[in-house]
Amino acid sequence: MEDTEVRERSSAVARLIKTQRPKHEPEVEDAIEAFDEARARSREAFMLELRFKDGKIRSFDYGHLRESEFLPQDKLIFRFGGKEVRAEGKNLRGVFTGITEHRLRFIQEGTDEQEAAKPEDAPHIDKIEVAPATE
Repeated sequence: MEDTEVRERSSAVARLIKTQRPKHEPEVEDAIEAFDEARARSREAFMLELRFKDGKIRSFDYGHLRESEFLPQDKLIFRFGGKEVRAEGKNLRGVFTGITEHRLRFIQEGTDEQEAAKPEDAPHIDKIEVAPATE
C-alpha cells in the first residue's frame, strides 16, 4: 500500500515538473521583446563613432570626453583628450544631449539630398572636423 502511495505521488510530481509554462499571447511576446531591445539600447555607449561623407570612420572613447559645448548657431564642440571634434548643421540640440549623456553611438555627416528628405525639425550634420584641442 505504501508503494502505491509513493508511486502516485511520484507521478504527480513528474506531471508538475513536465508541465510547460503557459505561452504568452503574441502581443505580450512582442512587448517583452521590445522591452528587452529598449533596455539594451538605453545603456551608455562606450565610444562615439564619427562617420564622414567620404566613408571614413573615426571613434572616440567617451571616457575621454572632458568638455562639451553647444553654440546657438547649431555648432557642437567636444574635447576628447587632446582632440577637438566640431560638428555643424541644424537642429543639433538633441544630438548634443545624446552625446553628453553618452547615449549616441555615432554621428554622421549628411549630404544636401539627405537633408532635403528629412523633416524640417530633424537634426542634420553638414560637417564634422577633428583637430588638435585648443587650449
